[in-house]
Amino acid sequence: MSIQPIPEAGPESPPPISGARIPKRAPRSSAGGRPLWLMWPSVLMLFVIVGLPFLIALYISFLNLDQYTLRSWIHAPWVGLENYVESFASGNIVGTSTLVSLGVSFGFAILTTVIITPIGILAALTVNTPYRGRGVVRALYLIPYVIPTFVTALVWRMMFLNKTGLVDRFLAGIHVASINTYWLLGPNSFWAMVIADVWASWAFIYIMVLAGLQSIPADMYDAASVDGANSWQRLTRIVLPQLRSILGLALLLSTLNHFNNFTLPFVMFGTPPPTQVDVLPLNIYVSSFQLFNFGLGGAMSVITLLIMLIPGIFYIRTLRLGEVTV
Repeated sequence: MSIQPIPEAGPESPPPISGARIPKRAPRSSAGGRPLWLMWPSVLMLFVIVGLPFLIALYISFLNLDQYTLRSWIHAPWVGLENYVESFASGNIVGTSTLVSLGVSFGFAILTTVIITPIGILAALTVNTPYRGRGVVRALYLIPYVIPTFVTALVWRMMFLNKTGLVDRFLAGIHVASINTYWLLGPNSFWAMVIADVWASWAFIYIMVLAGLQSIPADMYDAASVDGANSWQRLTRIVLPQLRSILGLALLLSTLNHFNNFTLPFVMFGTPPPTQVDVLPLNIYVSSFQLFNFGLGGAMSVITLLIMLIPGIFYIRTLRLGEVTV
C-alpha cells in the first residue's frame, strides 16, 4: 500500500463558470487593445513630409551642389565637411557667416521674448476679472496676433521709411531723432525688426497667460483676501507660482518661433538683408535660392536643426510625452 502525500490546504480557486471567456493577452501589434497598424498611414506621411526632406538635406550638405551640378545632383562632387567649415568661416557671398546669423537670431529671439512677456502678463491681468466691455477688450488684444505676418511686415516697412515714414515724422516732431534716420539700413534695422515683432507677437504670451489665469481656483483668491493679502502679494504669492509651468512653456515656444521667423525680415528688408537683421533662416534662403549654393544651404539647415533639438528636448520633457500614469 503506497502512501501519497496529502496536498496542503490552501485557498480554493472558484470553479470555472461555464461560458466565461478567459481574457487573452493583447497581441504585440496592438497597444491597449488598439491595433498599431492604424498608425502606419500617419507614420508614412510623417516620413514623406519630414523625414525624407531631412535625409535629402543631410546628403546635399556633403555635396558641391550648385546651379551647374543640380541636374545630376546625385552624382555631384562629394566635398565632405567643406560646406560646414565654409558656413562658419565665411558664409555666403554677402559675407554673413553662420556664427553671425546665429548671434542675430539668438539676440532677436531672446530680446523679443523678454520684452513681450511682461506686456502679455499685464494684458492678461487686465481682462481676467469680469467687467463691462471685457469681451471687446479681449478681441482688440488679438488684432495684432491674427494679422498675417507679411501684412504686418509691409505696414511696418512703410512706417519705417526714411523721411516719409510715420516713425521718422513722429520722432522728429517730438525732437527725439532726425527725420533722416535710416531704420531699414544699418544698426537701426535690428531695432526696427524687434519693434515690429514685439507688436505682432505679444498677444501669444497674453493668450497663454490668460488660459493659466482662468485655471486658478477662486478659493485661493478668497483665502488670500481673508489673510489680508494685497494685490501685489496675490500676484507674487498666488498668480505667478501657479503660472510657472505654463509661462515656461510659453517662453520656450515664443523663443523658438522668433528664432525661426523668416517672413518678417524677408518682407521688411528684402534680400540680401543688412547684416544686422540677417537671421539664420534668411541666410539659408539667400545661400540656397539666390546664390544657388545648395550644399552650403543644406549644411546651414542641418546646423539649425541640431540647435533646435536642444530646446526641443526640453519641450518634449515639459509635455512629458510617453509618460505612463499609474
